[in-house]
Amino acid sequence: MQLPVFPLPVFLLPEGVTRLRIFEPRYKKLVSIATKEQGFALTIYKPDAEFEVSEWAAWVDIVDFFEEKGMLHIDVKAKSLVKLSDVYFDEDNLRFANCESIPHWAQASSSENHIALADKLEEIFSLHPDIQSLYPSPQFDNPNWVCARYLELLPLSMEQKEVFVDQYSFDKAQNFLHTIMLG
Repeated sequence: MQLPVFPLPVFLLPEGVTRLRIFEPRYKKLVSIATKEQGFALTIYKPDAEFEVSEWAAWVDIVDFFEEKGMLHIDVKAKSLVKLSDVYFDEDNLRFANCESIPHWAQASSSENHIALADKLEEIFSLHPDIQSLYPSPQFDNPNWVCARYLELLPLSMEQKEVFVDQYSFDKAQNFLHTIMLG
């Protein structure tokens, strides 16, 4: 499948939601294509990489939008991760790539670590209504969902976060989060 690609300094895992502000004409074009087609690929901006994109992306759908003072605000939700290949620019300098789904974490079962992390995340959400508003149906009982939201929110470098994109990295992620959040 071929998708438009939006490189940003944003880390998003499956079921993650973020709000983007769109003002450049090429990205308004991306939004138009995404709403008519299959969404778009949101990837980490890498200034030193070819086409300035990562090798992977979150495949996102637009779930809400509004316009304010000439700027388009869109909420996007990641439905899966994809591997990017054959990236190219079109005539409007918009990136496109072939995208192939890649697996992420297998569904984990609840544990003491998960329950403690979930309670702390629920507290964080209650203190930050802007984050809470993006998740009308939070999944605090889902260990994968809880760990992914922490990784998106924590002020870690993109390189540190990318370690947890690997499909077998859930246990490492949960142990890391337990250490830094509750340790």
